Amino acid sequence: MKQEDPLGDPWTWQSQRLVYDNPWITVEERQGLNPAGTPAIYGIVRMKRLAVGVLPINAAGAVHLVGQWRPPLEAFSWEMPEGGVDAGEPPESCARRELAEETGLTAKVLDEILRIDVSNSITDERAIVFLATDLTPGQAQPDATEVLSHKVMPFAMLLQDVLAGRICDCLTVAAVLRAHHMAVTGALPGELVRAMLPEWPQR
Repeated sequence: MKQEDPLGDPWTWQSQRLVYDNPWITVEERQGLNPAGTPAIYGIVRMKRLAVGVLPINAAGAVHLVGQWRPPLEAFSWEMPEGGVDAGEPPESCARRELAEETGLTAKVLDEILRIDVSNSITDERAIVFLATDLTPGQAQPDATEVLSHKVMPFAMLLQDVLAGRICDCLTVAAVLRAHHMAVTGALPGELVRAMLPEWPQR
């Protein structure tokens, strides 16, 4: 959702060109004057698919995570199931598809909880985050290009890992903090909150 703009674009663009294109992204180069009035160059990565993440929390208050190697960081990352929306696909359908492919789970309840501009200084990538509950297990069927690990972690432990910086994927971090906020403000069922946060004083 675009925000109200009180000032307008302070940049003066003089040229732009496409410098790279593949099935997932394009890279655009702009030249012009920055807000200080001096010549500047700006690179923009444009994403071809909306990102979707889904945080699956089971009745015991534990979260299903998948782990994989992330080449840009040259590091292994534990994350919630994530993916990109195919052309013409509703985001909720993508969330259910990624959840099933990466963990084998299906969710009776799937609620949108957050929208995110992922890294708005260099990319136009946007994401929608869902909370999945009332889960049914099944057989994971990851894409042939994905090498995934799978683990189940108590939500309270996952929250501590997020706060300590041991889990850094931005969609997962945002989803966990949002789920915690929902839990402590009464936006989730009491039984689920008690399972997620057994030490939290119950009202």
